[in-house]
Amino acid sequence: MCDRSSKPNQMFRASSSSEEETGRIAALLARELSGGFTILLTGGLGAGKTAFVRSFCEELGFTRVRSPSFTLVNRYEAGDKEIVHSDLYRLEEREVEDLDLAGEEVEGSILFVEWSERAHFFSHRPLLEINISAPDVYNCPDRRVFTFTPKNAKGELLLAPLRKIIEENFPP
Repeated sequence: MCDRSSKPNQMFRASSSSEEETGRIAALLARELSGGFTILLTGGLGAGKTAFVRSFCEELGFTRVRSPSFTLVNRYEAGDKEIVHSDLYRLEEREVEDLDLAGEEVEGSILFVEWSERAHFFSHRPLLEINISAPDVYNCPDRRVFTFTPKNAKGELLLAPLRKIIEENFPP
């Protein structure tokens, strides 16, 4: 389901009613996007940030995708594709700088940052934030709401066609 009340190229929402649908949203993005962008993932514990990244990666042929909660950064490479997946949950903002995630923004790579609210991000590449929330974990434990927000002008350009595709596949 999408929130059509937002302006074109601006924030919009979609929802899933199961982990499988969440995976379909991530796979859809993987099919539509080429490399060279950064996605900031926010949301509470258990919201599905890692599951989202796993589905995205699996759609591109990466296997054995795991949470970077303890390793902090995982890298997946296959052919000319590279995905960098990081998790900032256990870090303070000053410790995030030591990871040098900006250095991971190489041409063509895809950077996912879980718990990105723990630091400030600026990028010369398209930058999107995807907030994943579970609005009613007691009555609808698998329902997730995704809020897609561009964080820079290049992110707006990237998000506009994605919005249309997501709305076509997950109508309100």
